[in-house]
Amino acid sequence: MSKTLEIAIMIVLWMIGNFMISKGIRIFTKKNTGIHITFFSAAIKVIWAILLILAITGMFPLTASLNATLLTSSGLLVAIIGFAAQEVLADVISGLMLSWAKPFDIGEKITIESLNISGFVESMNLRHTVIRTYHNSRLIVPNAVINTAVIENSNYDRHFVGSYLEIPISYDSDLEKAYAIMEEVISSHPLIIDVREDKSVGNKILVLVSKMDETGIILKCTIRTKTLDDNFVACSDIRRQLKKRYDEEGIRFYLNRVKIVS
Repeated sequence: MSKTLEIAIMIVLWMIGNFMISKGIRIFTKKNTGIHITFFSAAIKVIWAILLILAITGMFPLTASLNATLLTSSGLLVAIIGFAAQEVLADVISGLMLSWAKPFDIGEKITIESLNISGFVESMNLRHTVIRTYHNSRLIVPNAVINTAVIENSNYDRHFVGSYLEIPISYDSDLEKAYAIMEEVISSHPLIIDVREDKSVGNKILVLVSKMDETGIILKCTIRTKTLDDNFVACSDIRRQLKKRYDEEGIRFYLNRVKIVS
């Protein structure tokens, strides 16, 4: 059998093995897309590729003797690799640390203030992490850079994401009725999370008077949802429903008006 045919067979077997590795990881992890899964999946594929290269180069006398020398001289091999690929190794080690510590996961929103970066984690491999911005562009950030940065994660504990919702009403509106409608609309929304430890105590959500000034009253409530995307959707739905219900009940939103006297 010619060496060309042997190499072709090795490449085909490598491609089949690569496919089986990806398939096996997906089945074993039950389609889990955490950063530790994506990182180790990439690591296994790199090792598999290195084995292919060693197998092919081992077929030729010159490269086979070089492989044997490098593999038997582990100290020399480490020194050469360490010198030639310092930045790459730093990214790989940082990726390993990030996948182990898990300061963020796939799909979570993170902000790196020192880099002026904010977006959603899309993927992670041995060298870098991909962050999708709000403009749907991708930022390719080396793992070593992220590993040394301060990261703000809106969903770190996988508990909830909170944001404030403020609704301005006029002084001549029925305050108690506005309270009751706002509590009902927010509590009944399917994306709202009840964070009370004892669900039998108190209300699911708490509406407060945030401010009273010369223009009107501001009602304020914290909207808590599982993810940031859910929070945007919930706040939008709640505002729309409150506008409809307040109009039906004669509750007026206050507006800043300028009276011009001629």
